[in-house]
Amino acid sequence: MKVLLVDDSRSARRLIAHYLSEMGHEAVEADSGDAALPLYADLEPDLVLTDVDMPGMNGYALARQLRLSDPPDTWIPIIFLSSRIRDEDVSQGVDAGGDDYLAKPISPVVLNAKLRAMSRITDMRRRLMETSQALQAANRNLLRMSSMDGLTNIANRRAFDARLRERWQTCREAGEPLSLILGDIDYFKRYNDSYGHAEGDDCLRDVAAALAAATESADITARFGGEEFAILVNGPATTASTLAEAALTAVRKLNRPHAQSQVTDHVTMSLGVAGCVPSRELRPIDLIQAADEALYAAKGAGRNQSITRPDFSSPSGQTPAPDRLHNSRPESRVYASL
Repeated sequence: MKVLLVDDSRSARRLIAHYLSEMGHEAVEADSGDAALPLYADLEPDLVLTDVDMPGMNGYALARQLRLSDPPDTWIPIIFLSSRIRDEDVSQGVDAGGDDYLAKPISPVVLNAKLRAMSRITDMRRRLMETSQALQAANRNLLRMSSMDGLTNIANRRAFDARLRERWQTCREAGEPLSLILGDIDYFKRYNDSYGHAEGDDCLRDVAAALAAATESADITARFGGEEFAILVNGPATTASTLAEAALTAVRKLNRPHAQSQVTDHVTMSLGVAGCVPSRELRPIDLIQAADEALYAAKGAGRNQSITRPDFSSPSGQTPAPDRLHNSRPESRVYASL
């Protein structure tokens, strides 16, 4: 073990350090509480042996400072060295953050026994820390997996919905604009029917990667469902519109053949853009519906393009015309999770 040995007596330190060395432990010496504090932070010892009666900062005060500096999940044993071993002395030491008492003059046999006991505690603490770290890593991985789309390796609908709710609240409080790009791959069903579902999966992966690369400045880029994608943008619709054009260009540059497309001979997308300043009168689904209507307009205008709706400030400001409402996708499917 690495032992921080604190004693104002040079001869006492040398003797105890010799005992520790004979037992196979490494001793790092400090002649005062003030000198011990930085060593404790830098060395991260496995055990602290400290005299109680020292000028300036005594052993009890040192123990309190060490405990205050420990992270919440860290506990390094502290053993006090003192000729004062009355019941009240031991109680005071425990209250200060100590774990054991060793009477002076030091018996090497008792010291060795105390160190063996503390070594078991240290080993158990280390194993617990390793287990805790492994559990934390596993939890982080599970959280990542639960928020990632398994096919495309970008954020999934669940992560998008959570992020939209979070950003909506923040933007509403700050009075800042928030925009959304919704899009899907043109004639993707025909692509699947023509090339097969395995190629369809590859297409989705390629498009997702292209969108993610082209929209790095966006808040989140996610697979919305099927061949649909959603991109949340911090800023007005004009900012999102620029990103939408970059996304369209990235998908076109894939040059992925699509012989059954009625637009061109390679894979393309249609995108709808909408923005608003979240308020009490608006809900997240209002922004989604506005972007969805813009997407429908892009498809109606010939696909392979983006259409941006002006920023709106009330639900009535983004209500679609009756014919579009009739043809738009059912709200129960598009907005169910919000």
